[in-house]
Amino acid sequence: MNRLKRNPGKLLLILLIFLTLFGFFVKKTRQSLGSTLLLSNSSENNGIVTAVFDGDTIRVKFKNGVQKKVRLIGIDAPELNDSKNQVAFLAYMAKRFTFYHLYKEEVILTYDWQIEDKYGRLLAYVLKGKTLFNEFILREGFASVFLYFPFKKEYQKKFKVAEELARKEGKGFWRMGDFERIKAVDAKHHLGKLVAVEYKCNSIETKRGFVFLNSWRKKFAGLIPQDYMGSFPLYKSLLKRIVLVTGFLEDFRGQPQILIYFPHQVKVIK
Repeated sequence: MNRLKRNPGKLLLILLIFLTLFGFFVKKTRQSLGSTLLLSNSSENNGIVTAVFDGDTIRVKFKNGVQKKVRLIGIDAPELNDSKNQVAFLAYMAKRFTFYHLYKEEVILTYDWQIEDKYGRLLAYVLKGKTLFNEFILREGFASVFLYFPFKKEYQKKFKVAEELARKEGKGFWRMGDFERIKAVDAKHHLGKLVAVEYKCNSIETKRGFVFLNSWRKKFAGLIPQDYMGSFPLYKSLLKRIVLVTGFLEDFRGQPQILIYFPHQVKVIK
């Protein structure tokens, strides 16, 4: 102790190391306690999906008011920022798939051996009603099985089967060749699928942060987000042309639509 008194710099260094380690311990304890409190009552694992970040990551607001980012166990969707346009396109389609099925929906989370990852995200199996969404997105071909980190053997088997069936049936990303081509009047019968919609762009309008490329009587619309308009400098030339819009078919207030992020999603037929 006398030596430390004679060397205040060394004493200060020891105190700084202690405080750093103590701070790290408190942070980890809080994270662990937060997860424990979250899981202490099974009803607290019910929540509403308030955001979709990509095909395999969402945010859930639990009934106790806590909001947490959630990474779905055992699946992997393409990255939105991938440098290859085709891969990035599939990533956006996976995001739209998850958004279409989960946004503002009530879900139940269950967990495996690890509750949180190093980024503070919950690692979970996501149940919507009786449907295990982790398996469902694989079965529909909008993600692949991710086995880098271990998880329940029975789920590994189910997930592998789901992906194999999607590949065999050519669903989602696994379709060989062009996506199914449909007419705008039939769009409402193909919701939730990757398709190519052929129609005459009857009108163009801007609203709610999108440019709408509308079909006749607005039976269908291709939507370009205004943040992406820089990639579509000649969009006005599409008026009165027959176009083919490719992407994930969803609907908003009863109108079938496809969000357009990349120029290759729109082709002029004539």
